[in-house]
Amino acid sequence: MSLNIFDKGENNVIDIDSRDQHSQAGKIYINGDNNYIRIGRGCVSDKDMHIVIESNCRFDVGEHVRLSMANIYVGPSSILRIGDRTGFTGLVHLNPVEAKVIEIGTDCSIASGVWMTTSDFHSIVTRDTGQRLNPAKPVRVGNHVWIANHATLLKGSVVGDNAIIGAHAVVTGTVPPHCVAAGNPARIVREDVTWRPDLI
Repeated sequence: MSLNIFDKGENNVIDIDSRDQHSQAGKIYINGDNNYIRIGRGCVSDKDMHIVIESNCRFDVGEHVRLSMANIYVGPSSILRIGDRTGFTGLVHLNPVEAKVIEIGTDCSIASGVWMTTSDFHSIVTRDTGQRLNPAKPVRVGNHVWIANHATLLKGSVVGDNAIIGAHAVVTGTVPPHCVAAGNPARIVREDVTWRPDLI
């Protein structure tokens, strides 16, 4: 296994330690120019990882991150940041587009089937003026957050530190720290909690 990088652009900075190549697999397609791509030490990825990066982007992954089967599209002038020791447990879809950022903190656990996006990918406009009503917004996930299977974080989602997002939840706003959010749309179902990866 090896990580395959297809750099079709110019002035791209790729910061991936060659000592980690045996632990990483999958494909990264750099379609544009002037990008910064970093994958920190100790990261692992699956052969099915698929990443596409356009122009003027920042793709910044910390150390000891488990990217697993990530399916990522970074649109022009957009940013993706993933903090140290965060792990994906399966196929996770991340779509920072429209010059917005998806930021995921440290020590997060993100389950298979999770989607995060900064855009609706279509415009809703007023009939009289054509003004767009659904602009893109960033998505921010704090530190030590657990996001369960098939949850969705839509544009403008903010999840506080130590929060838990239930399976199949759809987040559209803010989840405070130390809260459990569940449902569609997601609502707070428990407060003053945290979580740990082991069973006690």
